[in-house]
Amino acid sequence: MNQSADPHNEALLSAYNAAFGELGLRFRWSQATLDFFDDVSNELARITAYIERFHSHLLSAYDADFLAQLIFERKNQFYRESVVQ
Repeated sequence: MNQSADPHNEALLSAYNAAFGELGLRFRWSQATLDFFDDVSNELARITAYIERFHSHLLSAYDADFLAQLIFERKNQFYRESVVQ
């Protein structure tokens, strides 16, 4: 389901990408990424699935659940800040 004109998705993508940048991760999500993982309803599971599929090399240094939780928390902080503005 492509929702590229959806302001919520735009804010969500911006928050994810800000979190990735702040954490020093070379991830960049687009609408296509959200669409690809659309069948994964839980955000933590979506982040974990993304890491496992596209950045599995990180799993030798980090626990997937830990990394997903860290990204999720930072994304939420950026998202909340964008909604307040």
